[in-house]
Amino acid sequence: MSRYVEIGYPIHEDMPVHPALPKVGLVPRERKEKGDDWNGSVLNIYLHAGTHVDAPWHHMDNGRGIDAIPIEDFIYKNPLMLDVPLGKNEFVTVEMLEENSEVGEADLLIFNTGHWKYRNTDIEEYANDFPAVSPEAAEYLRTRLPNLKAVAIDTLSIENLNEAPENGYFVHHAFLDHEKYDEPTMLIYEDINPEPLIGRTLKSAFTAPLRIVDHDASIVNVIVETEE
Repeated sequence: MSRYVEIGYPIHEDMPVHPALPKVGLVPRERKEKGDDWNGSVLNIYLHAGTHVDAPWHHMDNGRGIDAIPIEDFIYKNPLMLDVPLGKNEFVTVEMLEENSEVGEADLLIFNTGHWKYRNTDIEEYANDFPAVSPEAAEYLRTRLPNLKAVAIDTLSIENLNEAPENGYFVHHAFLDHEKYDEPTMLIYEDINPEPLIGRTLKSAFTAPLRIVDHDASIVNVIVETEE
């Protein structure tokens, strides 16, 4: 029997965000209790706060914005979650990828590093020195797995931000650069919650990005069809 589960985090004013980013704002505009005809609110949110998807323009000057990516790129028929328990500043490696024979068939690869456990209890722990995908693994995913359309991770970034400034944000470029590699651009989902997927068989998945014209990302929810 199929069941649909959400692996995107809810949006609220107290939601954890990286300490360097602006906090989410939900501003009441109309309220029936004040005599207005309806309830209405204004949402202020950084596009990389909470569960989101990176478009190529996030790191590529000539990359597509989130509005220009075909909708079929957000629909997945063979999602796969990899359990890769990692500690501070540790990496998903090529060896970890090669250990799983199903990786080659996946069109969405979800990394469960276990780091999500800190998100609601210790934002400083969650926001700093988190696990990431190694540059070598990123290039392997982009060049060796033609079925793969997107990657997702349970941390604030797919990339180790301590090393990224020195290597030119190689991991983001590996997935998003449409000129360096012949393969199509891969999407990046960050700050996802793999907990609802643990112990389940994944059947399909999809997201519906906000079509924000000429912009770098979209807040999203990721819906996964599972079989119990």
